Amino acid sequence: MKAIKYVTYAAVLTISGLLATSCKEDILYIPPVANNTVDEFYKDENQVNQGVMAIYNGCLSLPENSYWFLAEFRSDNVAADVATVQRDYSDVSNFNATSQTPQLQATWTDLYEIVYRANILQERIQPFTFARVEQFKAEARFLRALAYFDLVRYWGAVPIVNKSVGIEESKVVPRSPITDVYKLIVDDLTFAAETLPAAYPVADKGRATKWAAKALLGKVYLTMYGYPLRQTSALPLAKQQLMEVYAAAGANTFSVAPNFTDLFKAANDNRYAVFELQYISGGTGLGNPIPWQQGQVFPTFWSPFTGFAADFTLPPALFGANWPKIDKRKAATIDSVIRNPTTNAIVAGRPQITKFLEKGVTGVQNRTDYPNNFPIIRFEDVVLMYAEVLGEESGGAPPALALTLINQIRTRSGLSAFTAASPEVATKDAFRAAVLKERRYEFIAEGQRWHDLVRTGNAIPVMTAFKRSTTGTTPTGGANFRQLDEHDLLFPIPILELRLNPGFWEQNPGYN
Repeated sequence: MKAIKYVTYAAVLTISGLLATSCKEDILYIPPVANNTVDEFYKDENQVNQGVMAIYNGCLSLPENSYWFLAEFRSDNVAADVATVQRDYSDVSNFNATSQTPQLQATWTDLYEIVYRANILQERIQPFTFARVEQFKAEARFLRALAYFDLVRYWGAVPIVNKSVGIEESKVVPRSPITDVYKLIVDDLTFAAETLPAAYPVADKGRATKWAAKALLGKVYLTMYGYPLRQTSALPLAKQQLMEVYAAAGANTFSVAPNFTDLFKAANDNRYAVFELQYISGGTGLGNPIPWQQGQVFPTFWSPFTGFAADFTLPPALFGANWPKIDKRKAATIDSVIRNPTTNAIVAGRPQITKFLEKGVTGVQNRTDYPNNFPIIRFEDVVLMYAEVLGEESGGAPPALALTLINQIRTRSGLSAFTAASPEVATKDAFRAAVLKERRYEFIAEGQRWHDLVRTGNAIPVMTAFKRSTTGTTPTGGANFRQLDEHDLLFPIPILELRLNPGFWEQNPGYN
């Protein structure tokens, strides 16, 4: 159900201050005739609420610029061709990205725009005393934490900006250590979890709840337990948050969808996920671009607009016995053959991701105007993270509850349940691998796989082997693909950011 729209308000976009990472020296400022500026806005509760919506609006690009073009293309879920011309996604996928790769700048800017809008809200809301003040602050901090979680996972040490800053001040904001960035994230999410309501009236459904904050905090703690921080003290903290969210599941909150395909239908928006980004079709600029970005060829009986058709293929691990047809998620995630629904004749045979495409969708006005929401935190994510935590706690084979949790996902997917005697879960290491495999098939195309590989310490061996087996016979691919190393786990800082104050920031190791 679509309850709220993330409308962009000129009061937030025509900013009088500048974010530290988006400054330019030469700016011609002409006061807008029809639009308000920040200084002229935030006069009452309604306008403050509009400012909160603008922060949510800033998140609409994340599924495309962060989760798809960076996280998914970096993983072994997508095999991008080694391009002979400039293709950002190819450079990201083949570990050839540099500080001048435009996609890195685009994602960096998107994430810091969310941070900036959240900071403006925090400052402008101070004089008010209406009932929703604390809720609005908590929503802003939740979304700021969401942005910083991506920033620290992609770039490591990044500048912490928790207030609006001017041009000169922005040039001397240092990159903060990873531990400090995580402290900010934890502080923001802790405040959000303690402040946000557990649910909203129908008119506000889709806003971040306390359960969304707790689920994201659980994921943050689980990430802190893994690479690069490896904080063992974070594991019980993750367990506490995930346990509480799991206990809160129900028909009126969130749950495991009985049918996997139901998760991605517009009719089920805000029904199963803990938190999802709100999209709506109609040509207003608030549509979901992901079905188009991830598709290859859409026949007219699927959609009036065909897919993006980027030069990538789906790897062998997603076909054949590696991912058996009995798993209902497979047919709901990828299509290897397109058949005419009337004649059953084969129309095309190029494998593609159609997870977010409702075939036969109507009302779409353009290729980036699909109506279905994008899940940021699915309840299935909570279930599998909770199982992972319990497995990590165990000294050997996983406890019974961990098996119950992973089987909750497997049986819904049409797979047989594990038993205590199953070799796939007989040891701690085996169970860890089983959860990682389950997460891969559950969250393909949702931007989870790369981060899972990194935090579990599997990225370097898995991706080296993957690139050597899938990139063909080009000079940088196949058996000749280089051995990846630790520097490949981060992206280079975009060149435009380094040029704000030359020599002030050091580039991430291994890049120039």
